[in-house]
Amino acid sequence: MSIKRNLKSDIIQMRNEGKSYREIQKILNCSRGTINYHCRITGMVDTGKKKYALDNDMKKIIAEYCKTHSLVATARAFKLSLSTINNYKNYQATEQTV
Repeated sequence: MSIKRNLKSDIIQMRNEGKSYREIQKILNCSRGTINYHCRITGMVDTGKKKYALDNDMKKIIAEYCKTHSLVATARAFKLSLSTINNYKNYQATEQTV
């Protein structure tokens, strides 16, 4: 018989701290599917560490490409996940004046 654990709050806290799914998996000894589930139902998308961060210019390029291509085609072209493409498909850089 398995013991039911309440992992949601720990998962959300660790993701807010910037921990990756793998780091959380090792710490909590749970599956990445469990982590993904709790992040998805709480609306936490794309908040973990990135191997290669996208700069604003690349985000603009992705948004422009999405205007004439499907999300799947864009994901393939840029070799990024669909969730990342979905996050930036409507990206508009905000100019900051000092």
